[in-house]
Amino acid sequence: IRDIVSTELDKRVRSASFKKVLADEIEKVLHTKATKEEIGEITKKVLKKLYKDISYHHPYIIDRIKV
Repeated sequence: IRDIVSTELDKRVRSASFKKVLADEIEKVLHTKATKEEIGEITKKVLKKLYKDISYHHPYIIDRIKV
C-alpha cells in the first residue's frame, strides 16, 4: 500500500497543474507587505552578523574594501 501511495503522490506532485497551483500560491504569499518586511528583517540580521564576524575574525578584509 505504501508503494502505491508513494507512486501516486509522485505522479501528482510532478504534474504541471500542481506546479502551476504551487507557483501561484508562492507568488501570492511573497507579494504581501508583511512577508516582504519579514524577509527584510531577516536579511538585516544576517548581514549584521556577517559583518560582525568578518570584522572580528578578519579585520584585514575590511581594510581592503574600497569605498
